[in-house]
Order: sequence, then C-alpha cells, then structure tokens
Amino acid sequence: MHRLSALILTTDTLRALGLKHLLESLFDTDTHIAPQAAQSLADEVERCDIIFADGHSCISCLDLLIPKKAKTVLLTSNSADKQHIDSWLHIDASTDSDHIVEQITSILKHIKRNSMERMELSARETDVLRLVAQGMTNKEIADNLNISINTVLSHRKNISAKLGIKSVSGLCVYAMMNGIIN
Repeated sequence: MHRLSALILTTDTLRALGLKHLLESLFDTDTHIAPQAAQSLADEVERCDIIFADGHSCISCLDLLIPKKAKTVLLTSNSADKQHIDSWLHIDASTDSDHIVEQITSILKHIKRNSMERMELSARETDVLRLVAQGMTNKEIADNLNISINTVLSHRKNISAKLGIKSVSGLCVYAMMNGIIN
C-alpha cells in the first residue's frame, strides 16, 4: 500500500514539529516540513499527497495551494478563522488531543479515498477546461468542439469531481498553474 506523503507549511516551528510527530507516529506518513526556497516549495507541493498549512502560510502560498485545495488542510485555532474556510478541509488545533487525532484520521481517510478515485483528465476534458478557462459559455464550448451542451455539462461535472474544484475561477487558476492555458 502507498504510504502517504505529507507537507507541513507553518510559521510556527513547534506546531510543525508536533504535527510531524503525530503524523509519523500515529499515521505512518512520510512527513516533511516546508523548505524555504520557493522552487523547492513548489516541487514539494506537487509531490506530496496532503498539505497542512496555517493561515499565514496559506495566504503566502495561495497560488500553489488553490490548485491543490482538495488535498490541503488548514490549521485553525479560533472561530474567526473557521467562518471563512467552510469549503476547505481544516483541523481545529484549539481542541483536545483526542479530537485532533480524530480530525486527522477522518481527513486522511478522505484524502486516500479521493486519491484512489481521482484520475487524470482525458484529452476532451482538457479541451473543455481550456475553453472554460478562456471564458467561453457552455454553448460556445459545445459549438467549438461540435458536441452537445449536455456533453459539455457532463465533462465539466467530471472535471470538477476529478480536480476537487467547483468554481470557474478555481478552474482557471488550475489551468494556468498546469500549463493548460497561458
């Protein structure tokens, strides 16, 4: 079975070391604390299965993390943080240790399940994504690719499911970050 690879992005060294210890000892993950160099960070984000990031690190690396939203876990510690992140995976670090372990267990199961279900985009899905990112409507995409609107909608649904990205802006960022559009 594939051993999960985790990356920790946080400005809090003690939090990073504690989370690394938890992940390696209780969940048998291969865990790394984020490198400082920007290129190394981009490479690490690309290679890992799951990313744990605090708010500050998330904001400073947003361009890297939005395309990886489905495998990014935000570390929160107060209710003000939580009201803005409903659509992100998150852990409430201000609770007791048993609850934190339960949260991590649940998230790791979710990540494993999604990684098994997720596949690469087909060539046609990539074509649809490119046109979505260029701002075309479903009808324009259907006309451009000589397919029905229902087929376009089906491709868009599959793209969102595979990437874990639902918004057009998120799909645009993904397309730019992965070289699908310039």
